[in-house]
Amino acid sequence: MEFFLDTASLEQIKRYQALGLVDGVTTNPALLAKEGRDPLGQLREIASIVTGPVSAEVVTTDPERMIRDARKLAGVAENIVVKIPASTAGLAAAHQLQKQEVPLIITLNFHASQTVPFVKLGVDYVAVFIGRTEDFGIDNKQLAWDTRLAIDNMQSRTQLMAASIRNPDYLINAISANVDVITVPPECWEKVYKNPIFELAEREFLESWQQLPEDLRRAYEALDDSISPQS
Repeated sequence: MEFFLDTASLEQIKRYQALGLVDGVTTNPALLAKEGRDPLGQLREIASIVTGPVSAEVVTTDPERMIRDARKLAGVAENIVVKIPASTAGLAAAHQLQKQEVPLIITLNFHASQTVPFVKLGVDYVAVFIGRTEDFGIDNKQLAWDTRLAIDNMQSRTQLMAASIRNPDYLINAISANVDVITVPPECWEKVYKNPIFELAEREFLESWQQLPEDLRRAYEALDDSISPQS
């Protein structure tokens, strides 16, 4: 299972690379626009510092333009994977792009049935959106499970990508559904380690330690490599 960082921020990519959490990077037009820079230049920089796949999304709904733009985006760097939408136009484009061996992520899947034609075609990835439906009061945690079953039953080479991971519960749900890739935004990783119960417990442990007189704490706190562990 791989973790792709869902961001176009070079600063965030470098930060989470140091923590071992960047097997790839997913971008989209909104994330690139957020950086306020030349999108192609930003994409090239991201691709140059990430060894795994880096996604770039088409910005059209016309299948002929999708084909043209996807080919150009794939040429930006060797590790670029092109995102196209899970629509009839996207399906028409995907058939042609598959013949041209352009690596594809099919994005904006909100129901497992959307993925079926693309899974049958054998595209590289289908990205199912787990959290975005929450904005409309719809719990979509079952989506990753349903799509995993569909891919397995269809015996397809397509990899399952869980996207729109907005909180730690969605992260664990995607892992439990045995997806191949999880796209995690930096904000979600921050939530993992800003659990208020953890923070309270950590604070209580340290406060309890400080209640011990300093002369009794000194040797414990001063441990260094010169002290060999007892056998």
